[in-house]
Parts: sequence; C-alpha cells; structure tokens
Amino acid sequence: MSARLPASDIPVFSARLDEVLGMMIKGDAPNAGRFCGHCYTPLGKKADACTHCATPVARLAPLEKVPPEVVAMYRRMRKRESLVVNSFAFAGLFLGVLVFMALVAVAVFQMGGSWVMLTFATVVLLVGGRIFAGILGGWIGDDIGYDFAHRKLALEWQEFARAREGGPPSAPSPAPTAATAPGQR
Repeated sequence: MSARLPASDIPVFSARLDEVLGMMIKGDAPNAGRFCGHCYTPLGKKADACTHCATPVARLAPLEKVPPEVVAMYRRMRKRESLVVNSFAFAGLFLGVLVFMALVAVAVFQMGGSWVMLTFATVVLLVGGRIFAGILGGWIGDDIGYDFAHRKLALEWQEFARAREGGPPSAPSPAPTAATAPGQR
C-alpha cells in the first residue's frame, strides 16, 4: 500500500500561474503574455528558462496564451474546492439549526416556554451557526477541499501531459460488477 502525498506535495501549477489564472477567471487579466511552453508559468520578457520547471526557452518555445484546456482544468479545480468548502459550511449551519431546535424544545417542553431560554437559543442559532459554519467550512472543509481538488487536478494534468506529448490515454478504471462490487460475495 503506497502512502498518499499531501496535496501540497503534488505541484501542478506554479504559484505565479495560479495567481494569473485566478485573475484571468475573474476577468482582471487577459489570457495573453509569455508563458512557458511546458508548464505555462508566466515568463519575463528576457527569461531564458522557466523559473518553475527550468525548461529552457531554446528547447521549448514560449506560448502567447495559456491553452484553454489548462484554463478549464483550473476552473474545475476551483469549483471542486468551492463545492467541498460550501458543503461543509452548510453542514455547520445545519448543525447550528439542530442545536437551536434542541434548545427550543427544551425551552418549550422542559421550562414552560422560558423567554430566557428562547433568547439563548436564538443567540446560539445566530452565533453558533456562524461559528459551526466557519469551523466546518473554513477550516476542516478548506483542508479537505484543497486536498481533493488538487489531487483531481494532478490526475487531470497527468492525462493532459500524456495527450500533449502524444502518449496513449490512460485506461479508465473498470466499473464494478456484481462479482467485484464491494460488500458482495
């Protein structure tokens, strides 16, 4: 069994390319410039080699645009991160609502509709829901989303690089059958 590398140990885009792609997606920068022909990191006007992958421009000519496939990979990566983070944040809000409902039930059925307890439950809903969303979405979900999205990006990049270099596409994993489905004998 091989140990999984943390997503931070799976470099795909350079920090500078990540920044430029982010600006492109927002519409703050055009898809134009001088980019490494291998990893698409932005290059200076007089750069002789890429600062990220060390590919000399004499060996692989720079490009004027980042390929649309790479921009699409970046968009998918951000969507994956967002989906996971937002899912965890909504789970935190849901947890806040559940705690609120439990406190209201206690206030109504155990304390005869105590206004103090109902006020406390409302504060827990407003503050607790925000805290739970922040912890689950902004902390736990962020780590999991980043790891998930970057692992998927690394797989997409491998497939893209294989196709770019003229290699055969990797074989898809076979679908489970009744004989191979987990939990069945």
